[in-house]
Amino acid sequence: MSAIRVAKTVAILALAASRSPLVRSAIKAAPLLVSEDRKLAAFEATKRAARKAGELTARVVPPNRYF
Repeated sequence: MSAIRVAKTVAILALAASRSPLVRSAIKAAPLLVSEDRKLAAFEATKRAARKAGELTARVVPPNRYF
């Protein structure tokens, strides 16, 4: 399968799933089901990933002299 066909299939499946009432109710209820410890762990993981991405970008992209 070509990459375009795979991307098209994934997009169609995502659109169909997003219209499902079961999926919509699960998305709305998800924040209420997650414990405070899990929220904090997700927040810390996101901060760590953003920091690593910034460090990697600083290594790859040379600094701009005009900023």
